[in-house]
Amino acid sequence: MSLPIAEQPHLPLFEGWSPQMGIADCGDSDWTPPRRTTCGKLPIHPGAMGIQFGQSVFEGCRAFWNGTDPARLFRIDEHYSRLVTSCERLRMPVPPEQLFVEAVANQLQDATSWSSPFPSETLYIRPVVFGQDDHVMPIPSARTTFVVLTAPLRLFPGEPLVLFAEREFSRAAKGGLGHAKTSANYAHQYLPTWRAKEAGCDAVLWLDAEIHEWIEEASTMNIFMVIGEELVTPSLQDTILPGITRRSVITLARERHGLKVVERPITLTEVAEAIEDGTLTEVFTASTALQIRSIARIVDRERNIDFPQETPWMDRLRRDLDAIQRGEADDEWGWITEVPVL
Repeated sequence: MSLPIAEQPHLPLFEGWSPQMGIADCGDSDWTPPRRTTCGKLPIHPGAMGIQFGQSVFEGCRAFWNGTDPARLFRIDEHYSRLVTSCERLRMPVPPEQLFVEAVANQLQDATSWSSPFPSETLYIRPVVFGQDDHVMPIPSARTTFVVLTAPLRLFPGEPLVLFAEREFSRAAKGGLGHAKTSANYAHQYLPTWRAKEAGCDAVLWLDAEIHEWIEEASTMNIFMVIGEELVTPSLQDTILPGITRRSVITLARERHGLKVVERPITLTEVAEAIEDGTLTEVFTASTALQIRSIARIVDRERNIDFPQETPWMDRLRRDLDAIQRGEADDEWGWITEVPVL
């Protein structure tokens, strides 16, 4: 039996959403101004496109607040751009950027968003867009709802992760939804993740859908490898989500530390061979919710691929990113939007 969610070591501890949420509605391409209401149930028909046919997209954003200075919202413009891409892929109306940012800022400005159900310096932000029209057939919905949920996070210790190389099921196929942050793009994970847990692993390592050999990403995380003098990560294609934290790691490595970053296809066989010849020295993941985490092992059928415990490059990049997000280092790329907390 798999562990309860609150006990799974690779997940942030989630105890509930903040007491208020932001909401706006669209009909005939006109969006209502964002308003705030008690976080809870919404009136939605069970035949709605968002339920029946998965016409739903979302984002995962992050903000920090030390309790005195303005809250620091991380790369919100990039999250909006990715939301636009996701909405366009599902033929959904896109909330205007000003409405999107205002709804997010409204949540951050409320101090209770950070203190309930428990106090935290880290706030996870979940904008969601879903179709409201109900129909027996999958048709683009004219009525759409945009919701912004927030939740304080308490992170587990950053223990190294163990990944399960999934060689039967696939995350995404070419021409599919892999590059978009849609609800349907996550439904495929339940059974493979359960199998990974049964094998004593924390998460799934997704391989390509054709021959199950090319590395794509790790569950909800992008993946990086230090091989020789290079930081290697799978090149983006429409089967891989373009992570915001992924993009940040690449920028920090290249521009702050002069590390050569190579985005290219890479196979699991190449990774195993690089471990054997000693050229692969670090493997880690990057995501908004989990930030940067090291990988201890990949379980691949009957073999284990074990990685070095020392991760100097990962440690350096994680400290850099954390310092920028918390206001302890210069934001030289303009990644932070400050929001006063009332």
